[in-house]
Amino acid sequence: MNDDEWSAVRYQFDEPIDLLDAFEQAAIEHLEVSNERTIVIYSHTVFDLEVDTGGLADAQSISIEVFDVSSDHTAPNDPDPVALTESVIDELTATVRVGWERR
Repeated sequence: MNDDEWSAVRYQFDEPIDLLDAFEQAAIEHLEVSNERTIVIYSHTVFDLEVDTGGLADAQSISIEVFDVSSDHTAPNDPDPVALTESVIDELTATVRVGWERR
């Protein structure tokens, strides 16, 4: 997969959410890099998540990019970055009961 296919996908939440709390509640591993950025490990995939509006504790919109997909991942050889990112977004927003849309 070339770099163009791994571009960031942007999401808007219906209301600000505390991503750190959502990660903890959903038992999703992450490494906080700054107040606006964290590296997320979810379902054999590593993501770079950056908050566009707010911070990790009150995110209104985010950009999330696939860093790496494990060879153990069961998706086709050329996994869809949107499908991968939406799986983690679905998990987070279901945990804190907030709606979202892709921008």
